[in-house]
Amino acid sequence: MRNDGPVGPAANVALRAWELGKRYELAPSRARRLVRLLRGAGREHASESTFWAVKDVSFILAHGGSLGLIGRNGSGKSTLLRLLARTAHPSAGGVEVRARLGCLLDLGVGFHDEESGRANAEAALVLLGGFTRREASRRVAEIRAFAEIGEYFDLPLKTYSTGMRLRLGFATATLLEPEVLVTDEVLAVGDEAFQRKCSRYFDRFLSAGGSLVLCSHDLSQIDRLCERTLWLDRGIVAGLGASKDVIREYRRSIAGGGASDEAETTGAAASGDAAARSGAGSTHASGELAGLPYEVTALRLLDERGAPIETLETGQTVVVEAEVLAHAGVPHVVIGITRDDLTPVYGVSSDMDGATPASLGGGRHLFRLTFPALPLTAGRHRLRAHALDETATRLYDTVEIYFTVAGDARERGLLRVATEWLE
Repeated sequence: MRNDGPVGPAANVALRAWELGKRYELAPSRARRLVRLLRGAGREHASESTFWAVKDVSFILAHGGSLGLIGRNGSGKSTLLRLLARTAHPSAGGVEVRARLGCLLDLGVGFHDEESGRANAEAALVLLGGFTRREASRRVAEIRAFAEIGEYFDLPLKTYSTGMRLRLGFATATLLEPEVLVTDEVLAVGDEAFQRKCSRYFDRFLSAGGSLVLCSHDLSQIDRLCERTLWLDRGIVAGLGASKDVIREYRRSIAGGGASDEAETTGAAASGDAAARSGAGSTHASGELAGLPYEVTALRLLDERGAPIETLETGQTVVVEAEVLAHAGVPHVVIGITRDDLTPVYGVSSDMDGATPASLGGGRHLFRLTFPALPLTAGRHRLRAHALDETATRLYDTVEIYFTVAGDARERGLLRVATEWLE
C-alpha cells in the first residue's frame, strides 16, 4: 500500500496506520552459528534470521468509525493490536493517534493478587483514568454493579477465578472513557447475561461517537459492530472494505482452503462464546488426538435410538455427543452446525446453557445435546465441536464431521420454515 505519511490537522482521523510492519529477529541455534563461523560467514542471511509478523498494513479510522480485524490464528492480529496500542514498536511505518486511546487487550494486567477487587479497581481509575481518589472511591460502586461478582469484590484477587478477574477487568475498563478503543474478544466473558451487558457497552460507546478497533473470531459480532473490516493473512492485508464484503470473501477463502482452525467459521461463533484468540488446534477428524490441554476426542451424530447416522430427514430429531479430554478442571464445549461451504447455521455452548458434562473418568467428559425436529434444508452439512477451557473464554480444539440432509434441493435458505399457500 502507498505510504501517505501522517495526515493533516484538518482531517477527521482518530487513528491511522501507514505501511505498518513488525519484524522479529530469529536467533539461529548455537550449532548453526558455529558452523557459519567456521565457514567464514559471520552473519546469517536476512531471509534466514528475520520474520515479518505484520507487513505493509495501512488504514484510516475516522472519529466515530469502527474497524473489525479478522484472520486465522497466526495471521498477525495480536501483533497489529499491540502496535496500535503502542505496547510494541514498529519496524516499519507508523501509527498516528489523534484521540484519547484505550486498550482492552489483557484484562486485569497490573492488578495485584493480595489486594481486593475494590482496591484494584480504585487504583486503576486513578492511575489509568486520571480520577481523583475521591472520584474513584465514589464511582467504584458502578464497577461492582457491572462486574456482578458479589461479595468477592471486597476479597483478595487471589481468591478469584479467571472469569471473575476478566469481569472485574472489563467492568473497570468501562469507566475509563476512551475516545478510541482497541480491543480483542477477551471481553466476551461470563454467562449470556454478562455478555449481553458487554455488547450493550459497545453499542453505547459507538452511539456516543467512540471509535472502535475490534479483533474477533466471532464474525457475526464483527458484522454487527464494525462498518469496515481488515483481513490479515500471514501478516499482510488480504482484504479491507465494507464488513459484509470482506467477511464473505474470508469465508470463501476458509471454505476453499479445506479444514480451518477458526471457530468463527461455524455457527458456534454466533453464540459469542468461542473466544479463541490463540492456541486452537487445527480442525481434525473425530478420534484423532491433538495433544492440547483441552481437546475433543470424539464427536458423534446419533438418531433417537442412539444409532450413528450420516443422513437424516428435514425435521428429524438427532442427538450430538462430544467427548472432551481436559487435563485440569471441567471444560466447556461449543456445538456448531454449518453448511458444507462453512456458512453458519447455528451454534450453542454448554456455558451459555449452564450444561454440565458427565464425567467418564481420567479427565474425560461427555456432553450430550438433543436437537428436536432439526429443521435443516437439504444438502451437505458440517457438525463441529470446539473444546473450551473451564472459564469458556479460550478455545483450544476443533473437531468436525459431515452429514447430509435429504430432501428437495430446490428449497432455498438454511432452515425449513412452516409455510402455507393461501387461495
